[in-house]
Amino acid sequence: MKTYLYGIINIGASAFRMAVSEVSSKGIKEIDYLIKPLRLGVDTFSQGYISLERVKQATEILKGFHNKLVEYGIKEYKAVCTSGVREALNKDFFIDYVKIHAGIDIIILEPSEEVYIKYLAAKFSVANFEKMEKQGVVFANIASGNVTLSVSKGDNVLYSGALPYGSLRLRQMFRHIAPSKRHRAFDQYAENMVSTVAGTINNTKIKNLVGSGSSINMMLRIFKPNDDFILRDDLEKLYNRIRAYTKQDIVEELSLRDDEAEVLVPTLCTYIHLLKYTGADRFHFSPVDFPSTLTHFYTGMLKDKDYQKRIKQTILSFGERFNINTAHAKRVSKFAKKLFNEFMDLHSLDKSKFDILETAALLYQVGEYIDPRNVTYNSYYIIKSINIPGWSSKDIQLTACVINSMGINKTNDEKIEVANLSSTERLIVNKLACILRMAYALDAGKSSIIDDIEIIDNDNMILINAQVKKEPFIELFTFDKIKHTFEETFGIPIDIRTSMIYD
Repeated sequence: MKTYLYGIINIGASAFRMAVSEVSSKGIKEIDYLIKPLRLGVDTFSQGYISLERVKQATEILKGFHNKLVEYGIKEYKAVCTSGVREALNKDFFIDYVKIHAGIDIIILEPSEEVYIKYLAAKFSVANFEKMEKQGVVFANIASGNVTLSVSKGDNVLYSGALPYGSLRLRQMFRHIAPSKRHRAFDQYAENMVSTVAGTINNTKIKNLVGSGSSINMMLRIFKPNDDFILRDDLEKLYNRIRAYTKQDIVEELSLRDDEAEVLVPTLCTYIHLLKYTGADRFHFSPVDFPSTLTHFYTGMLKDKDYQKRIKQTILSFGERFNINTAHAKRVSKFAKKLFNEFMDLHSLDKSKFDILETAALLYQVGEYIDPRNVTYNSYYIIKSINIPGWSSKDIQLTACVINSMGINKTNDEKIEVANLSSTERLIVNKLACILRMAYALDAGKSSIIDDIEIIDNDNMILINAQVKKEPFIELFTFDKIKHTFEETFGIPIDIRTSMIYD
């Protein structure tokens, strides 16, 4: 592996950070780090958009960062923004203005991606994290704009999302309330956050809390812990002492900066409520900052070897909340994988698209929970609303569209969402939906009559040889009904024959 320089620019809700690192086979060595305070979130969280004045201030900071890239001769970099830009109504204007005037290409980090990257950093930097996961762990990144949460137990991610409970956001929301009463509003909001998550995961018992985020450095200076945890008793004592203080009181007593003093009380409040939920007497913390995490992630140094296993289990657990037939879902997934791999020359899709197909295969049934007469349409709207750790909203949308396109006869209303995709995306959806139809047909009776399949590719026909335990009447009928869509999609006819398995 060659040695090269890599740049990360993190545009947060309260500050802009830049890390310059040397990347080699030996690892990553940070050689420069810049931080420039600018509270974009004050605008976004109070008025919904970034003022022109702050857009220009941000551009000046990013011009300086661009000059630093040029100074170091950096060719590879990522500039990412989170909630301060992501939630602004004029985010497209902001990104375009910065591109034109500062020469920086910005990408918006979606909530599911943000949670996943931060979770990975904690997983590999906190001692005994895997042991805590087996007992159940809440990972909380308390930032200025959002609290990003990942709740996991064993191999199952029970919850993953970015919630609007960030410390600066709370401070802005309740800035008009007198300091003597403001902490009550923080308490109510944090309690609501915890109850929302607890309800989502059906009150599964979780025993541990791991924290990260820009607030950690502030907490370390205040509490000066000798280990990688801070005790709940210490948090509660400090909170009870200062919760009604003014910002200036906090600055003077704890020697904090103004911006830190503003967010200390809501930060303490959030940690305390999360600790009450878990019942833990302490929270462990990750010392790794976000720019460093992003550098490791985008250079491929931060990898999750168990990712596919955990995501599949998480997806199945989500489906089970809607009473899906899990055995059937696994069989459809098995056939979909075999068909996808055998038809690589026909569909010419890269292997990353199989993740979309597999998820669609496992979850297409969730719509039965609402109405079994219109499964795929109902499933579309359920799937469109979920978060999968590490997945973009586009991947979620494509998965939902694959499921919606599974049915052959669609009304105009049901086709609207697919019509809004690009031509390339529509082609991907059509190919994956066609493969999913075939996989579903091979277990249409949901009774595992077809044990396995063999693909025979002749010049003018593809033949599926199905190994069966008995005559698969429902499967053959369903296959015959939908096989014409395969020829319409891939330009070659397909048929099926059966061979009996004898014990």
